[in-house]
Amino acid sequence: MNDMNNALKAGALVNRFGDLISRLDKLKGIALRLSMKLPAASHRAIAKSLGFNHTRYPALDPHIQVLLSIRKYMTAANEGSKPLPEISRYVFRRDMAAIANPTPVATVKDFEIPSRAGQLTVRHYTPILSDEATNAEPLPLLVFFHGGSFIVGDVDTHDDPCRMFCQFGQMQVLSVTYRLLPEHPSPAAIEDCIDTLKWAHEHVAELGANPRKIAVGGDSAGGNLAAVVSQLAKGKAYAPAAQLLMYPSLDLVNDYPSHHAFGEGLFLSRVDVDFCKELHLSRSLLPFSDPRVSPMFGDLTGLPSALIVTAAFDSLRDEGETYAIKMREAGSDCVAYRVEGQGHGFVSMAMINQAAFEATRSIAEDFRKLLDGLS
Repeated sequence: MNDMNNALKAGALVNRFGDLISRLDKLKGIALRLSMKLPAASHRAIAKSLGFNHTRYPALDPHIQVLLSIRKYMTAANEGSKPLPEISRYVFRRDMAAIANPTPVATVKDFEIPSRAGQLTVRHYTPILSDEATNAEPLPLLVFFHGGSFIVGDVDTHDDPCRMFCQFGQMQVLSVTYRLLPEHPSPAAIEDCIDTLKWAHEHVAELGANPRKIAVGGDSAGGNLAAVVSQLAKGKAYAPAAQLLMYPSLDLVNDYPSHHAFGEGLFLSRVDVDFCKELHLSRSLLPFSDPRVSPMFGDLTGLPSALIVTAAFDSLRDEGETYAIKMREAGSDCVAYRVEGQGHGFVSMAMINQAAFEATRSIAEDFRKLLDGLS
């Protein structure tokens, strides 16, 4: 009886501690959102006081400088270390939950779909319709692949961006939690993403979406997956109508100037990229030059129209911009632009950075315009 009582007390303490941590995280998110309202001069002063080298990246958004300074201050003890994937996932989920500020949409539904490897968790969003969309044709559907270096991320960590794409782009979104490294080497994630796209095509009537406008998209690693899926699906019944690639990873073989220019002191370091490459190399049978890993080496002819968005202070910037050039040279339609003042991962910071919010909203609207222009 005593053992049971002790176990119950311990469980209650764990729950209370978890509640306290959750409340502290929410307060942290509130504080970060409030910090957005400070003037740029205050942001620069705070960042400098916390040790941010503002002379190295002077054109970086001043509030992003503050966020980077806080991040560096809080993680200084672990700098340069390589945490276990499970720990990285926990920390990422916790960080994203702390800053969550969900954009209202009409409906959000979680369910599972079948795939060749088992059940996949997906989340389906529909928007609150604008007056113009109320009597229009069925909405486009964006099948979304989250970022996270192929190691972290799920439908929860990217809930805020998906809500923004859904509402501001006036489109349905189907987000999927695909299998991750290192437990599931490539091409596991690719298979999950293709199976999700196939399922969307087969069940488009149930979703109430436009069967002619099913697109794929993602950020970072998710942008890689969207590019790979677009290449592999060419000529298939489930080929996407368009692709949205946001600061994508596209070439694991070559060096680019942005790798060196922005490889330190920002949200995606050279150490982060190298760690991801090590995990891939140690587990996968696919070499870096395989187009399923580095779509830069794939056949870029006949691809669906693309919107490629890069960030000015991102080590992957030049990969995305080079891919856009190569797509056009191959005769594939591509709209590309660079978001100034921002770094890698800005769509995940839209809830705590005003410029990131505006940029993400613009991307949603621009992608909808691209979809509207399709025949």
